Amino acid sequence: RDFPYDLTDPKLCMQTIAGRTINELFREHLFQLSITFHGGMEAIAYEWGAPSYLDWMSPDDEAQAQIANAYSRYAGGFGRHRPYQTGTMNDVVYFVRGGMEDWAYAGSFDPDRVIPCQPEQYGGYPKERTIYDESTLRTFNMLVETSDVKSPVRDDLGTSHDPFNTNSQGNGHISRNIRLALLALDLVQPYVSIVGANGLALRDDVVPLTYRGDRSCAYTKKIMIPPGLNDTLIEWTVGGAMSVDFTTVLFARWGDVPDIVDGASQYDPEHLGLAFRYAPAMGGTTRWHQDGPQPPPSEAISSSRWSTTPTIGSDIII
Repeated sequence: RDFPYDLTDPKLCMQTIAGRTINELFREHLFQLSITFHGGMEAIAYEWGAPSYLDWMSPDDEAQAQIANAYSRYAGGFGRHRPYQTGTMNDVVYFVRGGMEDWAYAGSFDPDRVIPCQPEQYGGYPKERTIYDESTLRTFNMLVETSDVKSPVRDDLGTSHDPFNTNSQGNGHISRNIRLALLALDLVQPYVSIVGANGLALRDDVVPLTYRGDRSCAYTKKIMIPPGLNDTLIEWTVGGAMSVDFTTVLFARWGDVPDIVDGASQYDPEHLGLAFRYAPAMGGTTRWHQDGPQPPPSEAISSSRWSTTPTIGSDIII
């Protein structure tokens, strides 16, 4: 409650070193999703949580509700602890002025609720550090109230044993919040991972912190397609999303591909030139959707088959 949102007194924000540190981080980095872990109840709550917006839904209510419900499903429950309830902070927790969640979410698009801070503690803080542009603060910052008891008994904390299994004997508060945090990482932005080609499983298409520029994939992700095959079956999965309106794979001969394509970056269609062709488009839902993946993987594989007749010895980019 140390942030300049829905406050009237500029001396009541940025009073702490913690608040100023978080402010500097948000000024330096563009956060898309973030989580605040608290204790005192068990819930996942999202905007709004400010008194000025009692009985109002945020402009992103539907998206935030879907993400919060996905967090709850994947985190799960254990023992006598049910999966987290979800809802707005105003509805399931309580409203506050100066809350971090609303500040991080709306500080840029709702400037009328933001005031420059002028605290007196610790030698003060430059008020220009709490004047924001239109893009700095637009984060889906959710509040996770992890436990009714702020100091749970040790047996309820869980262990590192099989943390992805909600039925594991090691399941507990920490285990389920590890799952929740990892889901937040996955949902930051949509991505595609190619998982197979002609029945050959590719298990390392997306490797964090691995350099992928300068067309390195032409050597590190290369497989041979035997001559005489008219059909090439490519299997891929979509992550970082719940509903998929449109997904496909593009393919072309490497020699026909514009130099701007380095195998690692996302490009607008006009940058790709005329070299690429498209596989049949598909849509559906991912594993994070409340209804599960649709179409099921077996059906998705059969519908992603496409035929090409490349020249023998050609290098094909997918």
